[in-house]
Amino acid sequence: MLYDRVLGGRLFLNSKYNNPMKIEIIIYDTTREIYSVEDKLRIATIFLFCNEKDSKLFAELLYTNNHVKFIDNLNAKYQEYEIDFRIRLDDRNVKNSFYKTLEKVKEKYDPDGYYKALFENDPFALVIYEIVNYDFDKVQFKKLTRKIAKQLEFSF
Repeated sequence: MLYDRVLGGRLFLNSKYNNPMKIEIIIYDTTREIYSVEDKLRIATIFLFCNEKDSKLFAELLYTNNHVKFIDNLNAKYQEYEIDFRIRLDDRNVKNSFYKTLEKVKEKYDPDGYYKALFENDPFALVIYEIVNYDFDKVQFKKLTRKIAKQLEFSF
């Protein structure tokens, strides 16, 4: 397993969500049949961008039925980033590699079905998404930690 850093004597995995297989390794393995480096980079770009940008976006990439429309919408929405997300899905090898990558990423990053539930707007998944992405301001966060500390105090 790959380890990123040691904090407080604990090892933390070098991957989002403590997943032992990084998405870059999956992409490297699944795009071997593509000869063009540009095509490999385009596949890597869309997966890495969606993974890092937002969980809902990543869920949509994984579970949408129309990837061409998804990629077109992504290009339109993030055109100010000057990133070209187009993938040559008309090329058989590129298409096969893209869908192989998609299946491997689903297998490794969504074993519990969280992203599928998020894509389907499951209420529980949406609540978890909101909690994880809630933007605490410093004062509010300090009050919350004091409350939690107070509740966890042992009374003798």
